[in-house]
Amino acid sequence: MGNEKGIILAVSAALISGFSVFMNGVAVSQADPFVYTTIKGIFALIFLVACAMILKEMKNFRSLSSKQWGMLVLIGLIGGSVPFLMFFWGLKLGGAAVSSFIYRSLFIFAGVFGYLVLKERPSRTDFLAGLAILLGNALLVSGSLSFGLGQMLVLGATVLWALEYTISRKVMADVHPRVVMISRMFFGSLILLGFLAATGSLGSLMPASTTSLMWLLVTSGLLFAFLSAWYFTLKYLPVFKAACIFTIGGVVTAALNLVFLGQAVSLTEAFALLVILAGALAMIGFSDIVRSIRLLPGLVG
Repeated sequence: MGNEKGIILAVSAALISGFSVFMNGVAVSQADPFVYTTIKGIFALIFLVACAMILKEMKNFRSLSSKQWGMLVLIGLIGGSVPFLMFFWGLKLGGAAVSSFIYRSLFIFAGVFGYLVLKERPSRTDFLAGLAILLGNALLVSGSLSFGLGQMLVLGATVLWALEYTISRKVMADVHPRVVMISRMFFGSLILLGFLAATGSLGSLMPASTTSLMWLLVTSGLLFAFLSAWYFTLKYLPVFKAACIFTIGGVVTAALNLVFLGQAVSLTEAFALLVILAGALAMIGFSDIVRSIRLLPGLVG
C-alpha cells in the first residue's frame, strides 16, 4: 500500500509543481528572484509550522539527536538555499534552453545518488522509462547549445537538489517528513536572509503592493502543498522513481502555457512532451496505476 500512496503523492507533487512553475513564471517576472524566493520560502515555512502545530507534530523535534540536527542543517544548506541562488544566477546569465534541459535531467542524478547513498537499484523497466524521459527532454532543447558559466551553475544546483532529496529520504527513515520540510525551509531561509543582508537587499523584503502580497500568498501556498506531497513521496518511493514521475510537472506547465498564455507548441515539442509523459507512466507501471486509482477514493475520503 505504501507504493500506491507514494505514486499518488508523486503525481500530486508533479501536478502542483507544474501549476506552481506556471504561476511563479508570472509572479517572478516583476520581482527580484532572490528576494521573491526568500519571502516565498518564509511564508511556506509559516504554513508548515502552523500545520505541524495543528497536527501536534512539533513534539517530533524534541527527540532529535545532534547528528540528526546536523543532517537537517545540511538539507537546508544544499536544498533550501544555495541551489536557489545558483539556479537563478545561472538563468540570469542566459542559455535558458540548455539550462532547462539540465534541470529536467535531475532524475538522472537522483538515480546516481540513490544508488550510491541508499543502494537503490532501478529495474530494467525503470531504466528504459528513464531513457524515454531523457530522450523527450533532449528533443525539447532548441536554439543554441552553448554551455558556459550559467549552465554550470544550473548543473550545480540540479546536482545539489538531487543529493538533498536522497539525503532527505535517508533521514526520513527515523525523522518525520514534516520535521525535514520545516528544517529545510527554516535553515534555508536563514541562509537566504544572510545573502540578502550581504548584498544590501533586505529592504526589499516587504511586498510593494497588495497585489504582490496576494501573489506571494498564492505561490507560497503552492510551495507548502508541493513540499507536503513531495517529502512524503520520498518516504515511500525510491528517489529515482519519484524524480521520474515528477517530470510530469513539465508537461503540465507546457499545457498551461499553451492554454492561458498562448505559447505555441511545435510538433517536435508536442512529441517530446508525449514521450516524457509516456516514460513517466511507464515508470509507474500499468498495474500500479490501476491500484493507485482504486486506492484514491479511500485516501480522499
